[in-house]
Amino acid sequence: MLPLQRQNDILEILSKQHVASVEDLCKQLYSSGATIRRDLKKLEADGLIKRTHGGAAIIESTTSEFPLALRESENMEQKDMIAQKALRYIRNGQTIFLDSSSTVCRLARYLKNYSDITVVTNGIRVADILADYKGVKVYCAGGMVRQNAKSIVGSAACEFISHFHADLAFMSSRGIDLTIGATVPSEDEANIKRAFINSTKRPILLFDSSKLDTQYFCRICHLNQFWQLICDIELPKKYQDLQYQTEQNTLI
Repeated sequence: MLPLQRQNDILEILSKQHVASVEDLCKQLYSSGATIRRDLKKLEADGLIKRTHGGAAIIESTTSEFPLALRESENMEQKDMIAQKALRYIRNGQTIFLDSSSTVCRLARYLKNYSDITVVTNGIRVADILADYKGVKVYCAGGMVRQNAKSIVGSAACEFISHFHADLAFMSSRGIDLTIGATVPSEDEANIKRAFINSTKRPILLFDSSKLDTQYFCRICHLNQFWQLICDIELPKKYQDLQYQTEQNTLI
C-alpha cells in the first residue's frame, strides 16, 4: 500500500473512532508499528492529527476536546514538573480551587501529605483522587456532568463556586496566546474557570509548553488576569515580560 493511501486510511479510521492505538492501526491496515508511527508523525506535522501515548487522535476543530483519560496520558513528565512548581505556593490550612483539567489532576495527587487543606472543585476525577486523603476536605460542585470530561459544569456549578473564596485557584487551558489569552474548546468550561478566577485574588494557570501560541474557540480571560503562569519550561521572553507586569500590578 502506498504511504498516501495508508495515511488517508488512518484519517478515515480516526474520523470514525476519534482515537486509535498504534497496535489497533497495525491490525486494521496490516502494517508494522514502525510504518504506522512514521505515518502518524507525518500526519501530525501536517496538522491533521495529534499523537498521544501509544496512538493518535483526530484534530477536528477548535471546539473539539479529547477525553480526560486520553489527556491524562499526554505529556506526563511535563505535568509532573508543572505540579512540582505549583506545590511551592500551597500551604497547610489553605482553601484552594482546583479545576477538572488533566494537569490539575496531576497536581491533586501531590496533596496527600498536606493537612487542613480545603478544596473546591468541579472535577469528578480530582474529587475521587482527594477523597482518600485524610488531610484534605473536598467540596464538589453540583451541575451537569460533561461526557468524557469528568467535569461538572453549568449555571448551578458556577453559582456553587461563587459561594466560596479561595487563597489560590489552579486551572489549566488548552490554548495560550499572548494576545488572545487563555482559551478552551468548551464554553461551559470557560465559564467555570472564570467563576474560579472571580472568587480568588490568586488564580494560577498551569500549562505545558505544547499549549503556547495556540488558540481554541472559547476565551477564558487575558493572561494578565492570572497571578502566576506555570509552565514546564522557562517561558519565552514575551510571556516573561507579561508575568513581570502582572506581578508588579499585584504588588501595587
